[in-house]
Amino acid sequence: MVVFFGGIQVEARRYARQPRRARQDLRDYPIYTIPEAASYLGMSLRTLYRWISDEPLWTPAGKAGQVQLLSFNDLAQVHFIEFIRRHAGISMQKAKEILRNARLETQSQYPLLNRNIKVLFKHILLDRPQRGRVVRHVVDLSQHRQFVMQNVVDMFATRVRRNSKGQLEQIYPWRHYRPGDRRRPVTLDPSVMSGLLVITGTRIPARLLRSRRQSGEKIPALAQEYELEEAVVRQALRHLGLRKAA
Repeated sequence: MVVFFGGIQVEARRYARQPRRARQDLRDYPIYTIPEAASYLGMSLRTLYRWISDEPLWTPAGKAGQVQLLSFNDLAQVHFIEFIRRHAGISMQKAKEILRNARLETQSQYPLLNRNIKVLFKHILLDRPQRGRVVRHVVDLSQHRQFVMQNVVDMFATRVRRNSKGQLEQIYPWRHYRPGDRRRPVTLDPSVMSGLLVITGTRIPARLLRSRRQSGEKIPALAQEYELEEAVVRQALRHLGLRKAA
């Protein structure tokens, strides 16, 4: 699929997209190639290939011929794993253990997207609400599913947005995130611009700004044209790995 924005080609997905199934949720619709997903999430392409293709942690949503395609939910779960590796001090081996434990607890295809999963420093916790006679309890997925204290703060909560049902609606990837950082320069939302990475609060594809900056246009001019703060433009460019974001 080719997308144009302001007369400029900003995305080309070179594969035959499968039509959406009847009533298929946009979050489950496979549209992202591995290189595209790595770029949007601000992570290593080699790392993502290893997780999805070489040593798959789970089976992604679909394929187009030999091209593996990820859904929004796939991206969200990758984003979670990358987040806990970078900011919670979780090793890849431990992340695999957490994923296994979460599957056992939730019986879900995407267990790490459960609304009750919380990140607290080096601990990944599952807050299990009361059901019948089983009282509310918190399971530490990073410590052999041990029970732990109930009052916890979720470090990951500021990087996503959920709907009233607890389902993920938006991801706020940020390559330069540090604990306490609430900046959200870019957003992934399957209902906005066919899931392209956009400037938060707009329908402006982030790659459009990168393309125009690489063509020599100045950041103040781009910010003025699209009615954005210069700082937001710079942050979006930095997230996409553009060194000339000053």
